[in-house]
Amino acid sequence: MQPGRNTVWGFMFLLLAVLAILYFQTTSAEKIAYEENFDDECNLEGDFLSCRGNELYLDTQNPSLTGEGVWDKDVSLSPGKISWNWNGEDLDNFSLWLKITFSDHKSIYYVAAGSMNPQSEGDYYRDKENRRRFSPSVVIAGIPMSLVERDLFEDYTRYCGPAENIKVLSVSAGLGDNSTRYRNVLKISDLKIYGQS
Repeated sequence: MQPGRNTVWGFMFLLLAVLAILYFQTTSAEKIAYEENFDDECNLEGDFLSCRGNELYLDTQNPSLTGEGVWDKDVSLSPGKISWNWNGEDLDNFSLWLKITFSDHKSIYYVAAGSMNPQSEGDYYRDKENRRRFSPSVVIAGIPMSLVERDLFEDYTRYCGPAENIKVLSVSAGLGDNSTRYRNVLKISDLKIYGQS
Protein backbone atom coordinates (compact mmCIF):
# COMPACT_ATOMS: atom_id res chain seq x y z
CA MET A 1 0.00 0.00 0.00
CA GLN A 2 2.89 2.38 0.73
CA PRO A 3 4.37 2.21 -2.82
CA GLY A 4 1.00 3.20 -4.34
CA ARG A 5 0.72 6.18 -2.03
CA ASN A 6 4.21 7.36 -2.98
CA THR A 7 3.25 7.07 -6.65
CA VAL A 8 0.18 9.28 -6.10
CA TRP A 9 2.25 11.91 -4.25
CA GLY A 10 4.92 11.79 -6.95
CA PHE A 11 2.30 12.23 -9.68
CA MET A 12 0.71 15.18 -7.83
CA PHE A 13 4.11 16.85 -7.37
CA LEU A 14 4.93 16.38 -11.05
CA LEU A 15 1.53 17.80 -12.07
CA LEU A 16 2.01 20.88 -9.86
CA ALA A 17 5.49 21.44 -11.28
CA VAL A 18 4.16 21.29 -14.87
CA LEU A 19 1.33 23.71 -14.01
CA ALA A 20 3.79 26.14 -12.40
CA ILE A 21 6.05 26.06 -15.47
CA LEU A 22 3.09 26.67 -17.79
CA TYR A 23 1.87 29.55 -15.62
CA PHE A 24 5.23 31.33 -15.63
CA GLN A 25 5.63 30.82 -19.38
CA THR A 26 2.20 32.23 -20.24
CA THR A 27 2.28 35.26 -17.93
CA SER A 28 4.27 38.14 -19.36
CA ALA A 29 7.20 38.90 -17.13
CA GLU A 30 8.75 42.35 -16.94
CA LYS A 31 12.29 42.73 -18.10
CA ILE A 32 14.58 45.74 -18.13
CA ALA A 33 14.42 47.37 -21.58
CA TYR A 34 16.66 50.33 -20.63
CA GLU A 35 18.96 50.95 -17.69
CA GLU A 36 21.05 54.06 -17.13
CA ASN A 37 24.33 53.69 -15.28
CA PHE A 38 25.25 57.40 -15.36
CA ASP A 39 28.79 56.62 -16.43
CA ASP A 40 31.50 59.03 -17.57
CA GLU A 41 29.95 59.30 -21.06
CA CYS A 42 26.93 61.26 -19.76
CA ASN A 43 25.39 63.94 -21.97
CA LEU A 44 25.44 66.85 -19.49
CA GLU A 45 24.80 70.57 -19.49
CA GLY A 46 25.81 72.46 -16.34
CA ASP A 47 28.98 73.22 -14.39
CA PHE A 48 28.08 71.46 -11.14
CA LEU A 49 26.38 68.40 -12.65
CA SER A 50 28.34 65.16 -12.90
CA CYS A 51 27.93 61.42 -13.35
CA ARG A 52 29.82 59.33 -10.86
CA GLY A 53 29.32 56.12 -8.95
CA ASN A 54 26.18 55.25 -11.00
CA GLU A 55 24.55 58.52 -9.91
CA LEU A 56 23.59 61.73 -11.64
CA TYR A 57 24.81 64.26 -9.11
CA LEU A 58 24.54 68.02 -8.52
CA ASP A 59 26.64 69.60 -5.81
CA THR A 60 27.29 73.35 -5.90
CA GLN A 61 29.92 72.74 -3.18
CA ASN A 62 28.97 75.57 -0.81
CA PRO A 63 25.81 77.54 0.01
CA SER A 64 26.86 80.75 -1.73
CA LEU A 65 27.10 79.12 -5.19
CA THR A 66 24.07 78.34 -7.32
CA GLY A 67 23.75 76.33 -10.49
CA GLU A 68 21.74 73.84 -12.41
CA GLY A 69 22.18 71.17 -15.02
CA VAL A 70 20.31 68.92 -17.41
CA TRP A 71 21.09 65.36 -18.43
CA ASP A 72 19.52 63.95 -21.60
CA LYS A 73 19.46 60.55 -23.31
CA ASP A 74 17.80 59.56 -26.60
CA VAL A 75 16.09 56.18 -26.55
CA SER A 76 13.47 54.32 -28.59
CA LEU A 77 11.27 52.21 -26.34
CA SER A 78 7.68 51.22 -25.89
CA PRO A 79 6.23 52.87 -22.77
CA GLY A 80 6.34 50.45 -19.84
CA LYS A 81 6.98 50.81 -16.15
CA ILE A 82 9.76 53.12 -15.04
CA SER A 83 11.64 53.32 -11.76
CA TRP A 84 14.36 55.53 -10.34
CA ASN A 85 15.74 56.65 -7.01
CA TRP A 86 16.28 60.29 -6.13
CA ASN A 87 17.21 62.13 -2.96
CA GLY A 88 18.77 65.30 -1.68
CA GLU A 89 20.47 66.94 1.27
CA ASP A 90 20.43 70.47 2.73
CA LEU A 91 17.48 71.42 0.53
CA ASP A 92 16.08 74.87 -0.21
CA ASN A 93 14.84 76.50 -3.42
CA PHE A 94 15.85 73.54 -5.60
CA SER A 95 14.74 71.85 -8.84
CA LEU A 96 14.63 68.10 -9.29
CA TRP A 97 12.65 66.55 -12.14
CA LEU A 98 12.62 63.71 -14.65
CA LYS A 99 11.10 64.27 -18.12
CA ILE A 100 9.85 61.62 -20.52
CA THR A 101 9.33 62.72 -24.14
CA PHE A 102 7.17 60.64 -26.47
CA SER A 103 7.18 60.20 -30.25
CA ASP A 104 4.04 62.36 -30.67
CA HIS A 105 5.86 65.38 -29.11
CA LYS A 106 4.02 65.06 -25.79
CA SER A 107 6.01 64.96 -22.57
CA ILE A 108 5.52 64.24 -18.89
CA TYR A 109 7.56 65.83 -16.10
CA TYR A 110 7.85 63.99 -12.79
CA VAL A 111 8.76 66.62 -10.18
CA ALA A 112 10.16 65.81 -6.73
CA ALA A 113 8.28 66.87 -3.62
CA GLY A 114 9.43 70.32 -2.52
CA SER A 115 10.98 71.10 -5.90
CA MET A 116 10.16 74.06 -8.09
CA ASN A 117 8.41 73.11 -11.33
CA PRO A 118 10.51 73.11 -14.51
CA GLN A 119 10.64 76.29 -16.57
CA SER A 120 9.46 74.62 -19.78
CA GLU A 121 5.73 74.61 -20.44
CA GLY A 122 6.03 72.42 -23.51
CA ASP A 123 7.80 71.93 -26.82
CA TYR A 124 7.50 73.45 -30.29
CA TYR A 125 7.74 71.17 -33.31
CA ARG A 126 6.95 71.08 -37.03
CA ASP A 127 4.02 68.98 -38.23
CA LYS A 128 3.83 67.06 -41.54
CA GLU A 129 2.84 70.25 -43.38
CA ASN A 130 5.81 72.09 -41.83
CA ARG A 131 3.55 74.22 -39.62
CA ARG A 132 4.87 75.19 -36.21
CA ARG A 133 2.95 73.49 -33.40
CA PHE A 134 3.10 73.62 -29.63
CA SER A 135 2.64 70.60 -27.40
CA PRO A 136 2.15 71.44 -23.70
CA SER A 137 3.90 69.31 -21.11
CA VAL A 138 2.15 67.49 -18.30
CA VAL A 139 3.65 68.17 -14.86
CA ILE A 140 3.12 65.62 -12.08
CA ALA A 141 4.43 67.32 -8.93
CA GLY A 142 4.97 66.12 -5.38
CA ILE A 143 6.71 62.81 -6.18
CA PRO A 144 8.37 61.59 -2.94
CA MET A 145 12.15 61.74 -2.73
CA SER A 146 12.92 58.03 -2.53
CA LEU A 147 12.53 55.02 -4.82
CA VAL A 148 9.86 55.90 -7.41
CA GLU A 149 7.89 53.49 -9.58
CA ARG A 150 5.49 54.72 -12.27
CA ASP A 151 3.67 53.17 -15.21
CA LEU A 152 4.40 55.30 -18.30
CA PHE A 153 1.59 53.73 -20.33
CA GLU A 154 -0.91 54.39 -17.57
CA ASP A 155 0.32 57.96 -16.94
CA TYR A 156 0.26 58.76 -20.67
CA THR A 157 -3.29 57.40 -21.02
CA ARG A 158 -4.46 59.33 -17.97
CA TYR A 159 -2.90 62.72 -18.82
CA CYS A 160 -2.31 62.73 -22.60
CA GLY A 161 -4.92 60.45 -24.18
CA PRO A 162 -4.91 57.02 -25.85
CA ALA A 163 -1.40 55.55 -25.96
CA GLU A 164 -1.53 54.00 -29.42
CA ASN A 165 1.66 53.50 -31.42
CA ILE A 166 3.76 55.78 -29.27
CA LYS A 167 7.37 55.37 -28.21
CA VAL A 168 9.52 56.93 -25.52
CA LEU A 169 12.05 59.01 -27.47
CA SER A 170 14.06 60.64 -24.71
CA VAL A 171 14.62 60.72 -20.99
CA SER A 172 15.88 63.92 -19.35
CA ALA A 173 16.64 64.99 -15.81
CA GLY A 174 17.02 68.45 -14.36
CA LEU A 175 18.79 69.26 -11.11
CA GLY A 176 19.08 72.81 -9.84
CA ASP A 177 20.24 74.73 -6.79
CA ASN A 178 18.86 78.27 -6.62
CA SER A 179 19.53 78.88 -2.93
CA THR A 180 22.34 80.99 -1.50
CA ARG A 181 21.63 79.70 2.03
CA TYR A 182 21.77 75.94 1.49
CA ARG A 183 24.10 73.63 -0.41
CA ASN A 184 21.43 71.50 -2.19
CA VAL A 185 23.11 68.17 -2.96
CA LEU A 186 20.82 66.32 -5.41
CA LYS A 187 21.13 62.77 -6.77
CA ILE A 188 19.33 60.45 -9.20
CA SER A 189 20.25 56.78 -9.61
CA ASP A 190 18.85 53.36 -10.57
CA LEU A 191 16.93 54.64 -13.62
CA LYS A 192 15.21 51.72 -15.39
CA ILE A 193 12.44 51.34 -17.95
CA TYR A 194 10.79 47.93 -18.15
CA GLY A 195 9.18 46.15 -21.09
CA GLN A 196 7.21 42.99 -21.57
CA SER A 197 9.06 39.82 -22.48
